[in-house]
Amino acid sequence: MPTYLAHYSTGEYGKLWFKADSFEHAEQLIAKVLECELLFDELPDLNTKPQGDELDIDGLEEMP
Repeated sequence: MPTYLAHYSTGEYGKLWFKADSFEHAEQLIAKVLECELLFDELPDLNTKPQGDELDIDGLEEMP
């Protein structure tokens, strides 16, 4: 299963990475997080250290 990377900010900045079946699936998961249908830490195999009170996710790419 591929791993996907996105940049996030919560008042500061950082990166997150998680697993998804495809790029489209990764986009769907990010959309669910932004729409509060999925908790940030419920992304599959999530690795990150969120900081701050607000969440914004910018860009999505498949990691090699």
